[in-house]
Amino acid sequence: MAKKKKSNLKRNIIVIILCIVCMALGYFGTLLIDKAKKGGTVDVTVTFDDNESYVIPNTSKLTKEEALKEWPYIINLENKGDAKGIYQIRIKELDNNNIKRDDLEYVLLLNDKEVVSNKLTNIKDDVLYTYEINGSEKQNYKLYIWVNNELDNKEDEKLHYEYSLEFKTIKAFGPGF
Repeated sequence: MAKKKKSNLKRNIIVIILCIVCMALGYFGTLLIDKAKKGGTVDVTVTFDDNESYVIPNTSKLTKEEALKEWPYIINLENKGDAKGIYQIRIKELDNNNIKRDDLEYVLLLNDKEVVSNKLTNIKDDVLYTYEINGSEKQNYKLYIWVNNELDNKEDEKLHYEYSLEFKTIKAFGPGF
């Protein structure tokens, strides 16, 4: 009987030790998998087809369809890293503009598909668009901005709206903007 109790005690100790080892392996295994998913680098390169700033090409009132016939502001993104990144496209007005945002609308195309269309005054904190880019991925944007109201065109003053775009990128699952 004493041998049976010793045998049960040994078996129980072995089972407890095996349970502890399995839990530790499970915990650290999950931790390593999580690190692997979040690991890697984000290396987003932004190139502009023309200049880093852009002046709207037409200051007369246009419809959306007419505006899409104008030349767009073309931007290319490439993530040369291996991790997913999240980015924001921000619009910055440059000095000496005499057209107000109230008079402007925009449409943004990603890979020739419309992703957002709105009035420029509806933009909050200058953020046009927020999206993500996977590792080793390329994306192409076209931005059209046009006048949606009749403007008072003074003969001695040429109407002008110049802007630039800024891209802020973070690693997915990383700290925010």
